[in-house]
Amino acid sequence: MTDQATNVIAMKARAAPGNSPPPKTILERVYAAGSLPIPAGDLATKTAAVMLQALGLLVIFEILADGTPRRIDKGQARGAMDRPWRLAKPAFSGEIGIPDGTR
Repeated sequence: MTDQATNVIAMKARAAPGNSPPPKTILERVYAAGSLPIPAGDLATKTAAVMLQALGLLVIFEILADGTPRRIDKGQARGAMDRPWRLAKPAFSGEIGIPDGTR
């Protein structure tokens, strides 16, 4: 039989996950930057953006093959899911896509 002095196990503190800020929501990112590009395959973000557009909180632009943006009105997003998008802050007062804190 082995003789152990104690049965206490030293618990080490976990390493801090770094100084990364918490992930931001779509609205926080769009309103801070003015606009946000969305890749063609990011269906989760596009679905959330369509819901926010219905509430009037986002403006959605479809990026056409030649690189020009085309505004997508409510109800037209389903036909544009295969192309990249640009989400923009609506023009509550002023111009579409102007970030917060620049006036």
